[in-house]
Amino acid sequence: MGTAGLDVRRLSGLLEHRKIECAVVEGDRALDHCILRLSSARRPGVVAFLEYVNQGGETRGVRILVQPAGAELKADRGQYFDPQNTLYLRGPRRDDPHRILRWVEKEFLISRAARAGA
Repeated sequence: MGTAGLDVRRLSGLLEHRKIECAVVEGDRALDHCILRLSSARRPGVVAFLEYVNQGGETRGVRILVQPAGAELKADRGQYFDPQNTLYLRGPRRDDPHRILRWVEKEFLISRAARAGA
């Protein structure tokens, strides 16, 4: 399964240190995107889907979608991800896991939990 050049193993390890579980739910043969499912005891009742897009250009994109626990993505997933909530990455791909980790902490654990009153 393709992961668009993202070092998922390294990202998973970084996330595990923050008590976030990570699993690849979709990759592709074209190797230009992947979708990860994130869950955490720190955010019970919700999961996050993270889409990583790398189409070979300098800029890579990461989008996040927070859903109730048990939710699964449907085939037309693109319309569910909010293009306004996109992290654009430039520079070495090897730095992507750390930058994604910081963004996930902010968007999934901290900001969204605070907005929800958790």
